[in-house]
Amino acid sequence: MKIIRGGKIVAGRTWIEGKALLVDEASERLVALGDETAFPRDVEVVDGGGHWIVPGFIDVHVHGACGVDTMDGSPSSLEAIAEGLAAHGVTAFCPTTMTMDEGHIVAALDGVRSALSLRGGGARVLGAHLEGPYISRRRLGAQDGTFLRRPDPGFVAAHGDVLRLVTFAPEEDEGGRFLAALRDAGIVASLGHSAATYEQAMEAFRQGARSVTHLFNGMEPFHHRSPGLVGAALDGDVFCELIADGVHSHRALFRLVLKLKGLDRLVLVSDAMRGACLGEGEWELGGQRVHVDGSAATLRDGTLAGSVLTLDRALRNVAGETGLPLWEAVRLVSANAAALLGEKDRGRLEPGCRADLVFLDEAWQVRKTFVGGKEVFDSHARRDCPRL
Repeated sequence: MKIIRGGKIVAGRTWIEGKALLVDEASERLVALGDETAFPRDVEVVDGGGHWIVPGFIDVHVHGACGVDTMDGSPSSLEAIAEGLAAHGVTAFCPTTMTMDEGHIVAALDGVRSALSLRGGGARVLGAHLEGPYISRRRLGAQDGTFLRRPDPGFVAAHGDVLRLVTFAPEEDEGGRFLAALRDAGIVASLGHSAATYEQAMEAFRQGARSVTHLFNGMEPFHHRSPGLVGAALDGDVFCELIADGVHSHRALFRLVLKLKGLDRLVLVSDAMRGACLGEGEWELGGQRVHVDGSAATLRDGTLAGSVLTLDRALRNVAGETGLPLWEAVRLVSANAAALLGEKDRGRLEPGCRADLVFLDEAWQVRKTFVGGKEVFDSHARRDCPRL
């Protein structure tokens, strides 16, 4: 057992002071939230130091960081990503693929499958986010159009054990068979890299699609006479990913999207690539060279190619523009992602939930990260990318 005390605990949409959390490290779960005097006395005590204690962050869309990438097809690369993400408050994530040849994609999924059982010093792998190759040639973004394929229900059947979320273009899905396969397998269907009309997108939502991948990016721009996927995303009762770096979308959109989607349907993601946390330079994403300059990652032609964003910075960016207090803003990087994936025991600090939590200082900087009650990051001991 372990007691975590001395902090401001964010529970639900409020926060509590003068209470403590009791953690069972064997089950990796929170046992109780209450008065420390009622807890066992002969256990380890962790002092929160007056910091905010918030649910661990969940990144459902992240390609890489720290010089490594999901498409490396290596559990060791995923372990390095997991350790790097923990420095930014992430306690669980979905390694995300790129549109490449099937051999590379299958190797990446095999790597994710192997990493599902990793219990190392970082965030936990929840399963893969398949981004492409079942997308529109009209809205490739930084995906390589050489390897596009028609949506294939057979691929879902072959790899359903490791897929948690799949991004695809609904207008490419003849007869809705691919979406039906995702729905039947319990895999989250997300619309993205798509030229879908408003009507096509809304029909996909009616048939079970639950999310939209990086809203505004990889889709037709909103037009008042042709609202397209953007309009459907804002109108429908679905989750919307947002890359809140001020590069992929103007910061004014943070306020607008929050007003339209509310606190429960907006999911902040990093869409980070292998150059994240490493500063400026040349990197690779999906077999293509990417230049990182400041906060932007681009191909040679200027196309945005993933990001170098981290979720803690995304949280601060959105709160800074919207005025959300921490106890509400943190939902956008924790509870909402958990709800999207159906992870009922993550994203909240309540008895029975996983003991995944983060200490934030008054500037909302990550000071400590715990996964399953085990400390995996301490800002006094190390910073980003511990393996490099």
